[in-house]
Amino acid sequence: MLRAKALWKSEKGRAVAVKAAYMVLTMVLSAGKLGGLYGPWALAAVALSGGRSRGFFSALGALLGAYCFYDFQSGLRLAASAVLIYCANMAFGDMKIAKHPAFVPALAAVALLVVQSVYLVGRTARHWALCAAAAAVTAAVTVLMKERGEDHSLQGLSIFAAIVCAAAPLTIEGFSAGRAAAVWLVMLCSGGTSPAISALIGAGVGLVTDLAFEKPALLFTAALCCGGWCAAALRRYPRWFPALIMCLLVAVTAWGLDSDYAAVMVYESLCGVVAYVVVPRRWLPTVTTTPMAETGEREAAAAAVPAMAQAALREGAEAYRALYDELLRPAPPPSENPSVIFDGAAEEVCRGCVLVQKCWQTEYDVTYSAFNDAVTPLLRRGRAAATDFPLHFSSRCIHFADLLAAIDRGAYAYLLRRQYRVRLGSVRSLAREQYAQMGETLSAAVKEGGEVRLRCRVGTSLRAKDGEEVCGDQLAVFTARNMLYMVLSDGMGSGEAAHAESAMTVRLLRKFLKAGIDPKPALKTLNTALTLRCAEGGGFTTIDLLALDRSSGEATVYKYGAASSYVKRGGKVTTLTSGSLPAGLQGSSAEPECSRLQLDEGDLFVMVSDGVAGDEGSWLSTLLQQWTEEDAQDLSQQILAESRRHGGLQDDCAALVLRLEKSSPSPKKRV
Repeated sequence: MLRAKALWKSEKGRAVAVKAAYMVLTMVLSAGKLGGLYGPWALAAVALSGGRSRGFFSALGALLGAYCFYDFQSGLRLAASAVLIYCANMAFGDMKIAKHPAFVPALAAVALLVVQSVYLVGRTARHWALCAAAAAVTAAVTVLMKERGEDHSLQGLSIFAAIVCAAAPLTIEGFSAGRAAAVWLVMLCSGGTSPAISALIGAGVGLVTDLAFEKPALLFTAALCCGGWCAAALRRYPRWFPALIMCLLVAVTAWGLDSDYAAVMVYESLCGVVAYVVVPRRWLPTVTTTPMAETGEREAAAAAVPAMAQAALREGAEAYRALYDELLRPAPPPSENPSVIFDGAAEEVCRGCVLVQKCWQTEYDVTYSAFNDAVTPLLRRGRAAATDFPLHFSSRCIHFADLLAAIDRGAYAYLLRRQYRVRLGSVRSLAREQYAQMGETLSAAVKEGGEVRLRCRVGTSLRAKDGEEVCGDQLAVFTARNMLYMVLSDGMGSGEAAHAESAMTVRLLRKFLKAGIDPKPALKTLNTALTLRCAEGGGFTTIDLLALDRSSGEATVYKYGAASSYVKRGGKVTTLTSGSLPAGLQGSSAEPECSRLQLDEGDLFVMVSDGVAGDEGSWLSTLLQQWTEEDAQDLSQQILAESRRHGGLQDDCAALVLRLEKSSPSPKKRV
């Protein structure tokens, strides 16, 4: 058991598990058949797996699925198509054409057509039309199943549709759980999309469900298309109402088409909508098919802010700045001479002494010099000692023990007052910074963005320190208005504690920037909070932030103790270094280091944690100079692979790659 657990934790064991998962997933997806002959989801999985070991295991899964779920002739076609796709990925994988976004979908569709056309010679137009539909579905599924950063909704929809198709022909006395699941899926999507998009999803899910029959029809295509549109249009009402409308539309469509499946379709749709209504909303996943919907909605909301609201924000910003300038401007700290300690002790002990005239009048200089010599050790130690005073003074003083005790009491009170003044100054400084940052925040909230000119392709890779289960580094890539933000945070240490610190930092910074706050005041506010956490025993973290204006290409890199970043333009690589401390260690008023640069089409920007290159980053600069491909994700993975070769991975590792491309021109807006 222990050996199995150790194997699983090792990198080799995880790699084997991933390859096995690819094989099993492709085998399961091969059960999703169109017209009982074609397996578009299995072919899409093989095409997306590439030409390396993952592609081999995925093709092997397709062969196993062909043996398990198809008759001999249909299974032979699927196996031949899968092998052809794998061989093409092996042959063209290193060529530039393979990096084109349309290559993989086209490869999957063409491989299916090439293999199937051999068996369709002399067949009817209906068979050719079904084959063409299967090729189109294969290409579409390949596009949907392709990874897109943090957004996996389209991948999930496509895989679930494959399961629906696989389960649709499996019936119990005519009832199909797969078709009931199709209704549930459309209802789920209708809650987070527009009516038009929901109708399109309903038509797509209905089409693949209909094509799963041996004799394809358009029953579910029509029913789910109409039902999806109405469910999305009525999503503001209680869930049972659009569910009822969906059921009625399916019934009307089924009986209107005079289908033999009419009664069964009603039962299946009823089960699907009941499952949607009964299951609590918190258990249901949030499905959206528009990754940029949030950004678009915020842009629209920002554009719709009335002028009065913007004026109010500006006035609020001015008020906070006035509060900072007038009420909280730094005042000179009151000075207190340490001589008050000795003055108080002399007043308490020496006033009633018989030698007071001799010590404080006749030999005043000697007494003053003795007290002056004792100041430095007294303040350093916090209490007085006999050795701090000259022997001629301590041996002459008849109340020397009482004098030392009085000096100790005075020193204790003096040090307390000094500590209070230091803390008061720190609190004032903290409040001053908070009010100043609030003013900057409100000022930033009314800014507008321009038209997006640059398209960004991002690659991200994370790897935990050897022996750790979680990575202490965290990444985030997101947009707000016309800005693109890339964040990398490296928590102190490694493992769970570092992961918690960096995850919290990334989460809070994302909230600030998504709200429209400028990066600098957002980072200063976050640093202040982390400083207070460090004072209470919390950890610190590095922050590396790129803020890119996608309309102009102007970029700013902000660093709190972060590792060097790299910019490649043409064949030249520039290094952006930092000498600052991590956030939480520099004090509440410390500002991040800023580097401004201009990025344009074809440029590369690379951000790494300190575990990747350490102090020796020359190999990384060489790698970037020699890199000629366009895939940002491949470059991020290559960086971590090369880091291990150069002795890295003694710490958590993270790599974030940005490649800029020219955005397609947007249509002109109507005036």
